[in-house]
Amino acid sequence: MLELKPLCSHEHTTVEKKQGNYRILEISSESIQKILSGGSTIQERLSNIGIRKRLRVIGEIGEIWRERLNSGRFEELKRILVKTTGYCEKLIEMEFSLVPIVLNEDSIKKNLECSPARNIEVLERFVEINDGESFRIVPAGPVLIISSGNSLLPSFIPSAISLAAGNLTILKPSLSNYLGIVEAYGILSELASASEEARMMMDALIISYFTHDSVSLRRLLGESEIGVVNFWGGEPARSSITKIVSENPNHPRIVVNGPLTGCALIHEKSAGEEVAKALAKNIILYDQQLCSSPTLAFFIGSWQNAFSFTRMVEQFLEEIGVEYESVLDDASVFLTQSARRILQLKGSHVFSSKNIKNFWTLVLSKGGSVLDEVVNHLPGFNIYVRRRFLEIVVVDSVEEALEHIKRISGSPAFKGIDGIQTVGYSIITEEKEKVFEKLASLGIYRIVPLSDMSMRSAIEPYDGFTLLSAFTKIVYHRDEKTFLKP
Repeated sequence: MLELKPLCSHEHTTVEKKQGNYRILEISSESIQKILSGGSTIQERLSNIGIRKRLRVIGEIGEIWRERLNSGRFEELKRILVKTTGYCEKLIEMEFSLVPIVLNEDSIKKNLECSPARNIEVLERFVEINDGESFRIVPAGPVLIISSGNSLLPSFIPSAISLAAGNLTILKPSLSNYLGIVEAYGILSELASASEEARMMMDALIISYFTHDSVSLRRLLGESEIGVVNFWGGEPARSSITKIVSENPNHPRIVVNGPLTGCALIHEKSAGEEVAKALAKNIILYDQQLCSSPTLAFFIGSWQNAFSFTRMVEQFLEEIGVEYESVLDDASVFLTQSARRILQLKGSHVFSSKNIKNFWTLVLSKGGSVLDEVVNHLPGFNIYVRRRFLEIVVVDSVEEALEHIKRISGSPAFKGIDGIQTVGYSIITEEKEKVFEKLASLGIYRIVPLSDMSMRSAIEPYDGFTLLSAFTKIVYHRDEKTFLKP
């Protein structure tokens, strides 16, 4: 039985619970309230540390993680996360390799510099932005982050930015990746014994899992003096948590990173082997469970060229997929096989694998998606069940593809998804400017090359906003007689 202990530098008590194969020691409501009562002092002390010192501590965590990863120290952790997440060992290895990139001093600095003030020194003092007018960014917390379970990284990114911004930060990771998050931030606890800056940052961090019926979590959301709740995930948890937070007399800000998905846009003149390989890899990575994963594709061109392109994707799915083994349960396999038969009856061409450890499906449809009809027959065949599954819709023009993209979020096949986060493109140069402007008007958050849909730049906003703006307040100051100057 795996034991999940809180990570917290403060003296605290725990409430013991059991859930499946886990023994959970969640931090008690009394301990949380005691820590929060000193929250303003913790934030003031942390904010008084120079921002570059805060960033340096985060960078040290990443570097020590890299050293330990290279030394083979995380082999047992890797084996545990394979079981808890359901991802294969190679994917967990990739996740581990990305942690130092996320917890990187320069990367976090660039992210902060893309705030409205564009100067990280506003996180430690008033900085003149215009003649006689200054900004100072202060913590909006304490911040409670309820993270998702599809990857380690959605826990590290907001928590690191929240700490860098000077917030007392309470992090609730997913059950599946909890041990990986604690392993990384345990490094901060070690650094705290030798570094005053690290100690203050550790004092500002609480990590605990809370069960769905947790009294501690309910009180934290609905009664506690917190400033921000950042929720990553979908229904029904989103509505439940939003309702509880709305009843909190302290009126915390709630920031939701809701369920989104991705699609691919491919022009026949750019549809070569490299593009086919890129599409196959993005289908396989995380079994399409990222908000950026392509779960529908549009091919602009002829059926014949689309068919040839799909055959190339098929080849790469076979080659890459065997390196990232994925095991589906019997129900998912049954639903997928049933969907394949319906798609064939509807006139789509279906390419598929019989290998349960690399159980992929490619569907080629003409003029429009057939997925809605499939889901109407098989309601259980939702976007979360459709793993390594992609329908490629052949259309005649960019305009036709854009019309289909516009309708995705309201379709039965994408029920539970708020919209399209990412469009991965491989289109000819003369079409790009028009396409990008149209996609922006449709509310797409990320427009990136198909080859690196899953990769994030350090400066990227998150679903239309910067996390720094979510976790802070901007204080405005104006000098005397600024408006009276000749």
